[in-house]
Amino acid sequence: MKKSNLVTLLSLCFLIVAVILFMFLWKSPSAGSGTKTESNSTTQSNIITTPKDTSEDTSYAATEGSSEASTSTIETSTTDNITTPPKSDISMDDALFIGDSRTVGLMEYAGIDGADYFCTVGMSVYNIHKKPVSVPKVGKVTLTELLNSKKYGKIYIMLGINEVGYKISSTVEKYSELIEFIKDKQPNAVIFIQANLHVTKSRSDSDKVVNNTAINGLNAELAKLADGKSKFYLDANILFDDKTGALSSDKSEDSTHLYAKYYSEWGRWIIRQTASLIGEG
Repeated sequence: MKKSNLVTLLSLCFLIVAVILFMFLWKSPSAGSGTKTESNSTTQSNIITTPKDTSEDTSYAATEGSSEASTSTIETSTTDNITTPPKSDISMDDALFIGDSRTVGLMEYAGIDGADYFCTVGMSVYNIHKKPVSVPKVGKVTLTELLNSKKYGKIYIMLGINEVGYKISSTVEKYSELIEFIKDKQPNAVIFIQANLHVTKSRSDSDKVVNNTAINGLNAELAKLADGKSKFYLDANILFDDKTGALSSDKSEDSTHLYAKYYSEWGRWIIRQTASLIGEG
């Protein structure tokens, strides 16, 4: 081979090698850049999908990371609080309270919304059918007229403080007759027999008729009228008694009736007990 041809061949080979080296060096930065981008993407992905294990960071991510998800969560929580009533809650729209001056106190101060009240000072099982009573939002009616005109799901009776001077057996007999009369008029109603509240120790010790011994004796007999199915016995004395088993003197001005502020406590207790016994839903 001629010397000139050899030089030409070597020059061509050198040129090819130079071009290849140039192309390799020119592409290397781009490849490095791509690797770095992929690494950043992986790191960013870890930050989003694997937050720190703290409640604050998780909460922040839920709030800031997705506005729609956060709003949906808040609305669901709020709706649940509104539509799901506490277990201690129960409607009293179908309730009727029957009784004497203590029940008048419930009507005026307990704030039991929706309930009707057939009550008056001096009412007893001996005179309950004799005179009409003014029932708020209903009018002046007898018990018979009231029970014939409306349907009740819950009926509460508290009578006895005006009857303690009578023979207990006679009073219990009249009380039993009253319950049967109510059940005949309102067969689907649940009856709640309420224990008579005690009087204070000072009155009990000084009154030969209205005293806690007589009240306890009557209450014990009234409790026997309950069957635990459609007739229940409620004793609220646990709310207001002192350590001697008498009405606390600091809860009553006249040794017999509660101060107004305690009727709301009594009302809430009645609702809780009712919900516990016959809870709706």
